[in-house]
Amino acid sequence: MSQKNLSRRTFVARLAGGFAACALALTVVACGGAPAAGDNAADTGQEQQATIEVTVEIDATAGEGEKTTATVELPEGATAYDALVAAADDVNASDSEYGMYVQGINGLAGGDFGDMSGWMFEVNGEMAEVAASELELEPGDVVTWLYVTEFTE
Repeated sequence: MSQKNLSRRTFVARLAGGFAACALALTVVACGGAPAAGDNAADTGQEQQATIEVTVEIDATAGEGEKTTATVELPEGATAYDALVAAADDVNASDSEYGMYVQGINGLAGGDFGDMSGWMFEVNGEMAEVAASELELEPGDVVTWLYVTEFTE
């Protein structure tokens, strides 16, 4: 075989190999298998979860306790109950047909100061009409847990 034919065959083989490599690279990128330029390798395949920041106030003064305030960061879609769990040292709750029933917070339980004592909560100054585990929070909400010695309307 002449040198000219050998060079042409080598060129065609390299060209075909180059096309194959480009096709493979395009397929991998199109399928999301390779990170785009500038992506952090540690973030590959992991989505950043959106978060919200809310304020949680726990007012136990009616039960001779303290009033505390905490700002917590929660995943988007979190509930008033999730915020309480993130802010309090100890939460005693049980699931009911209406959602989570909060019996005690930080050692102060319903019934400790009479049969009508217990925990209520409000969001942005308004009493909730659903269970804490059902009320989805928005960024900037203020959730107040209030210990009362009598449930009144």
